[in-house]
Amino acid sequence: MTKNLEGLKNKRITIMGLGLNQGGLGVARYLAKAGAKILVTDLKVKKELEPSLEKLKDFNIKYILGRHREEDFINTDMVIQNPAVPHTSKYLRIARSHGVPIETDFGLFLQFCPSEKIIAIAGTKGKSTVSQLIYHIFKEAQKDTILAGNIGISVLDILEKITPQTWLILEISTWQMEGIKNRKFRPQTAVLTNILPDHLDRYSNYEEYIRSEKLIFKHQRLNDNLITNYDNEETVKIKNETSLPIYWFSAKEKIEPGCYLENNNLIFQSGEYKITFAKTSDFLLPGLHNLENILAASTVGFIHNIPGKIVQKALKNFHEVPYRLEFIREFRGIIFYNDTCATTPEATLAALESFPKQPIILILGGKDKKLNYENFGIAIGQNKKIKKIILLQHPAYDASQKILSTLKKHLDSDKIIFTSSMKVGVEAALQQAQANDIILLSPAAASFGMFKNEFDRGDQFNKIVKNLK
Repeated sequence: MTKNLEGLKNKRITIMGLGLNQGGLGVARYLAKAGAKILVTDLKVKKELEPSLEKLKDFNIKYILGRHREEDFINTDMVIQNPAVPHTSKYLRIARSHGVPIETDFGLFLQFCPSEKIIAIAGTKGKSTVSQLIYHIFKEAQKDTILAGNIGISVLDILEKITPQTWLILEISTWQMEGIKNRKFRPQTAVLTNILPDHLDRYSNYEEYIRSEKLIFKHQRLNDNLITNYDNEETVKIKNETSLPIYWFSAKEKIEPGCYLENNNLIFQSGEYKITFAKTSDFLLPGLHNLENILAASTVGFIHNIPGKIVQKALKNFHEVPYRLEFIREFRGIIFYNDTCATTPEATLAALESFPKQPIILILGGKDKKLNYENFGIAIGQNKKIKKIILLQHPAYDASQKILSTLKKHLDSDKIIFTSSMKVGVEAALQQAQANDIILLSPAAASFGMFKNEFDRGDQFNKIVKNLK
């Protein structure tokens, strides 16, 4: 670690994007401790970045806020690109044209990480839950394990805790994978949960987004492990796209090698080895999508020789992941769930399928990611369990307008209630609810405009719900 820090000492480094999601904060803190000469530049102003700036107040860092300057991308030894910064940024082009290397916090992490025992999880939906499940299984097996990546803390914050024997469970986004393309990232085990339309405001088309998700296994070798979803239209195509051996998981088909569901039993099979290790009734997580997450994580456990009894025990005592179909509380017999990380129509439909019997009041809406909501509107119109839609409205919320447009075709307009704040939305939902109803925050869109990010949206929902009296 000392050698790593010495290599960065006195280097001039421009950090592009401080943000509020810990990545920029973590890399700034790491580089400051290394003795680098840091300049942080962000389009947000000081007031917006106050929480991050407060945590860096003891470090000698120069700030250019509310704008970017061309000279900060020329007169520097390195640029650190925050994952939220698009690769097409004109300032990154300026840096490249002047031969300035561009790095990410993830790239630095991989450069200095002493362990090669990496299990990386990618995919449109489910990667957070799968990552947490794998971590839980490995901890139950008493393995030296660390969970990191796209989980709200910087990977650099946990670097000093890692030894060559540490198992790293890394949740990784397409943006992070794009940032380390030149490093030819090669995890020992790669998990690709699924590929569904998402982030089309960031990618030129769906095909480009698909290619980005598949970077997770691009540089793997024949002795590495690839685990993916047999039930997903895009990931099942991988069998014709790679010579890598693949472990599958499926909640619909008997498929091996890998994990599948048969008569409500969870089975792992590889060649002559076959084990029934759990029943669907063993789990606390609701929904078919969570069953897929469980099958994916269990496959990782088995290919790393974790006994079935330990896998079963870990699954039985695993609770929901925050912000992902998370039970918040029961109030007057009404049940509240927070699914703020459902930022696509497919994710919200998966949440609704988790509750096939109870009446639901659904809180929807947000900023568009250039997604198609037509099939979403049809599915909402056909779902007889939905009592009311609470639609969040804000000048930036173009997805709310798209949702409204398609809902009008398939749903009575008196089922839709408009709200300009989360507090008023929750109160409106409560007025419509009766005992045994579910009030579900599952927005099907991004959060920016009304909230800092989806976690802020979820935190506000939780706070309002927990304060109900």
